[in-house]
Amino acid sequence: MSKPARDGVSVVIPAHNSAAALDRVLPVWASTLANWNRQFELVVVNDGSTDDTATVLQKRASVPNLRAFTHETRRGFGACLRTALAQVKHPLFLYFGVDYPYLPADSRAMLDRIDLRDEVLGKQPDLISGARAGAKRPFAVRALGGAWALFWRVFAGLPMTDPQPWYGFGAALARARVKWVFGVPLADVHSAFKLYRTAFLKRFPIQSDGDFVHTELVAKATFLTSIMDEVPLTPAAVPFPALGALGADRAKVFRDPQFAFPPEPPAPVPVEAPPAPAATA
Repeated sequence: MSKPARDGVSVVIPAHNSAAALDRVLPVWASTLANWNRQFELVVVNDGSTDDTATVLQKRASVPNLRAFTHETRRGFGACLRTALAQVKHPLFLYFGVDYPYLPADSRAMLDRIDLRDEVLGKQPDLISGARAGAKRPFAVRALGGAWALFWRVFAGLPMTDPQPWYGFGAALARARVKWVFGVPLADVHSAFKLYRTAFLKRFPIQSDGDFVHTELVAKATFLTSIMDEVPLTPAAVPFPALGALGADRAKVFRDPQFAFPPEPPAPVPVEAPPAPAATA
């Protein structure tokens, strides 16, 4: 007996000057997803590329369920997600960046997890995030972290917990900031490998144009008390990609967070024309 079909997934790939990476990942993702019991589509947003990205998309036009959209100028990761969200067909929305080797096989655990229903709340998750394996922590960071944990263990009785994964000093500072300011609970909030329910993303505007979108969406899910989870990804022996500029989008979201679209203006009420005056003899 065949298993019942599960929710289809739209896999969204923002791409800026990513010709070589796209040429490599598109057939692999299509082949992997075709073996699972889900409908799928691959949605590439060519974000103002000046390399051969457009040529690769033409070359790979035979890849099953591939759709491509183009920004004439570079607009950023968040803007690409807005463009894709207006076009996707399926109930699940998975995105990944091509500047890190995110594996299609890792999405299997994320898709399986989002299908599960919480036994207490009776709801399914709105967000599953992929967490990259951390790099080796510098000695100074290990020493300071150990001393800090020991202090709280001795004076407050707190348990000695495992340290957070290490993605570099810049990422550590950014993670600490968004944890305290936006209440983001994830260990790898800046991972560009996340799975959402499409209906959830369509509840509110995506305000960020750039890389702050990863934090914005998780922060809004946290505020709206969504169920979320974090799934470990296969370790990769490559450098973590640098974060793009975050300040402008962070300030915009912090000053005016939008959790719903503004209501549609009421339709104008047609005014009945006065009757024409009676003709005189």
